[in-house]
Amino acid sequence: MSRGVITWAILVFALTLLLELPATFVARQVPWPAGWQPIGVAGSVWNGHATRVGALGPVAWNLRPWKAQVGLGFQQRFWALSIQGWPWNWQAQLAPRAVNALPAPMFVLDGHWEGRLQVDGAGTGCRKTQGELVGQDLAVLSPWLVKLGNARIALQCRDGLRLLADLQLPAEHHFKIEADPRRLQVDGQIEPGAAVTPLLVQARWLQPAAQSFSKVLGRP
Repeated sequence: MSRGVITWAILVFALTLLLELPATFVARQVPWPAGWQPIGVAGSVWNGHATRVGALGPVAWNLRPWKAQVGLGFQQRFWALSIQGWPWNWQAQLAPRAVNALPAPMFVLDGHWEGRLQVDGAGTGCRKTQGELVGQDLAVLSPWLVKLGNARIALQCRDGLRLLADLQLPAEHHFKIEADPRRLQVDGQIEPGAAVTPLLVQARWLQPAAQSFSKVLGRP
């Protein structure tokens, strides 16, 4: 038997083994952050699912060398994440899908979402973004009951990928949020008697007599 045939057989065996590698085995090898250890993992590395991963659940994935499709359950809704292309020319999209029946583990956010976010990139860089997510009648149901109003979320390629969000409820509050992988800034305008005032004061984001605040988290 020639060396080329042996080498080809070894490559085919290794690729088959990799494709069928159990997701449970890989999950046990990863040093997950506290609270993010996957639960109920099944299937393979390339095509599998988990009941919950931290605040996400259920989670399902289908991976190929040129395309990845991931379904995420988060805050009462399923979200579809699709990434396709090659490292030098890729595209990612995130969009809401069906309602998720599973409750969130820590807090529950209710409301209606529509739209999509799309990012075109090359390597680790962001080249172009399109679309937006629009949330209507948003409210925190647990552990408190607080109406949040309507939201718009967009992405921007400016010195790297940046998230921009606008959340407002007439006669109550208006928040502007700007975030990148290292930094989160929230600027808020609060109307007198707004329902969110006690929570913001308790979190020390808002002074008791103030009607506006600016909070920066992370590195400058």
